[in-house]
Amino acid sequence: GSKPSLDSVPPLFRKLLRLLDDAINSLDSGGLSAAKKTLASAFSQLSANSPSPGAILTGHAHIDLVWLWPENVGEFKAVHTFATANRLMTRYPEFQFAYSQPASYEAVQRLSPPMMREVHKRMKEGRWEAQGATYVESDTILACGEALARSFQIGQECFRDLTGHPSKILWLPDVFGYSGCLPQLMKETGVDYFFTTKLTWNAITPFPHSSFVWKGADGSEVLSHLCQDNGYNQQVLIRELRQGTNAHRQCDVHSEYLAPTGFGDGGGGVTEEMCERARRVAKLQGVPPTRWGRLDDFFERLEKRRNSLPSYPGELYFEYHRGTYTTHGDIKEALRDAERALQVHEAVSCVTGRPGPGSQIWKRVVFAQFHDYIPGSSIHEVYREAKAELSKIRDLSLGAAKKELGKSGPASVFNPLPHPRLHQIGKTTVKVPPLTGGPVKDFLAISCAPVSASSSILSNDRVTARFDKYGRVSSLTVDGKTIPLSAPANQLVIYPEHPHLFDAWDIDRQALSLGTPDNQIAEARVENQEVIFSRPLGTSSHIKIRYSLDPISPVLKIAWDLDWKEEYALLKALFPTNFLGRDARYGAPFGSVRRSQVGGPLAAEAMWEVPASRWAIVSDDSESEGFFCVTKAKFGFSCRDGCLGLSLVRSAKISNEDRGNNPGSHPKSIRRTLSPNVVSDIGSHHIEAAIGHFNPQAPREEHPSAQAEILYAPFVSYSGPSVTSGFLGLDGGESLQPYWAVPVSKNSWILRLHETLGRSGKAALRLESGWSARKVDLSGNPSGPRRNIKAIDFSPYKVISIEISKTSPGT
Repeated sequence: GSKPSLDSVPPLFRKLLRLLDDAINSLDSGGLSAAKKTLASAFSQLSANSPSPGAILTGHAHIDLVWLWPENVGEFKAVHTFATANRLMTRYPEFQFAYSQPASYEAVQRLSPPMMREVHKRMKEGRWEAQGATYVESDTILACGEALARSFQIGQECFRDLTGHPSKILWLPDVFGYSGCLPQLMKETGVDYFFTTKLTWNAITPFPHSSFVWKGADGSEVLSHLCQDNGYNQQVLIRELRQGTNAHRQCDVHSEYLAPTGFGDGGGGVTEEMCERARRVAKLQGVPPTRWGRLDDFFERLEKRRNSLPSYPGELYFEYHRGTYTTHGDIKEALRDAERALQVHEAVSCVTGRPGPGSQIWKRVVFAQFHDYIPGSSIHEVYREAKAELSKIRDLSLGAAKKELGKSGPASVFNPLPHPRLHQIGKTTVKVPPLTGGPVKDFLAISCAPVSASSSILSNDRVTARFDKYGRVSSLTVDGKTIPLSAPANQLVIYPEHPHLFDAWDIDRQALSLGTPDNQIAEARVENQEVIFSRPLGTSSHIKIRYSLDPISPVLKIAWDLDWKEEYALLKALFPTNFLGRDARYGAPFGSVRRSQVGGPLAAEAMWEVPASRWAIVSDDSESEGFFCVTKAKFGFSCRDGCLGLSLVRSAKISNEDRGNNPGSHPKSIRRTLSPNVVSDIGSHHIEAAIGHFNPQAPREEHPSAQAEILYAPFVSYSGPSVTSGFLGLDGGESLQPYWAVPVSKNSWILRLHETLGRSGKAALRLESGWSARKVDLSGNPSGPRRNIKAIDFSPYKVISIEISKTSPGT
């Protein structure tokens, strides 16, 4: 029958079960004599003098850089917290403190240089640890893969400056999901250990381990620890210490756990009371042994027990805060625009030999990854400042790219992606090679039939879409294959949004059972080969749905021009199909992840709203064919029984917009301005997506992961000479996607690639004459003995970096 869960039991019981398990294994493998020896050892370990599991206190202050305050307030919180920790070290010689985010260290250096000098002294004493790996405690779901990698690269550079060496620990106590690509990014930037607490918030299926080996999507492994039953704001309370000890799942393997101690979120950290309490309970009868300790020492001791720890594969899915994939969609799009602009600028730098945008502008984009920033859980002031800054970064980066390509010469166009792309000028369509620029007349012209449009049908050489009177897609055929829709697609559904907790963060399960399909007859018209449906939406909103096709493109493009006025509501577009495979596949920052779309087990039922890095596929079990949706800057999806849902807008209460209902908690005197609306996403939105038929045998650039880049990255128009990167493309291995061009020097650059469908293989690398390639790691260090590779071996979900260089700089 079923066994009770051992969520919280006395550590002696866990140890007893471990020892009995060892004894029975000895009996089975070595007989009675072996069992006798094991039992003798067990009795000695159960003696009255055996040490009890205990807590390693680490002084801690999880500072939200932005949240219920803007960035400048978060900076002063860092000064205050650092000063408090420094003062306590004078009074309590045993006290240890650790802090993670380089962005805070930079702020303290700028605002109070004397304070940073004191911090450096404490570091030399060995009592202050700078550990964390990333520049800020980044959200790991919503950033694109390259931007997430830059958080590690910039963060580790900052830790080297602070301490002389990179951080060995990724410290993310409070984020809202953990992408399966993290272990590989960690290993390639010198990070061996991982810590969090947030997984203990899981609403449906408790996370099973406290200490474990996390095996990432590509197979990379990192030693990991989380504190069960207690969060990151512990205060050395006897109740907390007992809870932490009893909930430590692996206390039978190693008899200590980490207890982050100090006030976080708003900062402040450890207090005198906590330090005094730590002294009094350290050896108090009936209380777990307690002492201050260093993080690196804890993990080095845990490393010795690595082979006895359980392993956990893939993403660490967080069963909470599902609204953060959608809330404040305009800010998510602003961040995506900034990321894309930096991608364009860096591509231009690769072909012109210029140094690229530099670390400072990247720091500001990475700062936006902070886990209460881009998830949409901060106050109005944060987003008012954020949107202006991100828009400026976008404009400056695109402007710099255009300027670097040239101001005089023939009218030219540059393709910033490592994919060949079609570019239409007037009635002419040309094929622009990857990472190449030049006069339009120099590129291969593509012959294609014109797009045909009427109020009910839209078609090109490859796609035919039919529409009903509500503006829905009644049928969709791609390359002669009719997608098996189970009902009209792009069905708009409005769901009530009244989360029982954490309005800006959460979508409750029952909300998705209460949706109302919004079918109001639309006025249809054709304009510039677009089919446009205009109609009311909800009680007071309005929508224009635009359908369009590019010549010989395999996807139907959809744009929603939305005037949204519904408060406390979620709007989804549903795409019902008859693809009933067990799993749906979702884009991730690097690669993708499969999650159940049929429900049943509790862990599958808990995934009622899931994140995706702008694309998703629903297919048959073999993934031989399916339906896909790609988006410009949307991240919230759902999928059940073949019906793929895309979350468009979410009007939940903005954090701290209490309008005087809670004045004692958030006095108006500390607010600059209140939002014009109590809820998010009220106003005008332009949302873009595309749908199509998934065929894993299709050309590489037609895969959803490529389309999510190709459809929305701009071409750069300029006046100047032709430019090239030396990269002509890949042959074979279509699931391996070239992704980003990273400038290195005048004569070399790095091509970042990632495998997207969980497959292994080989892809031939095509370069121009006079160019060579070698494999490097994420930071550009040589990886492997071969200097001039001709092909790329890849394995599931692997991130690969190839340095491409001119063999003759003069050519």
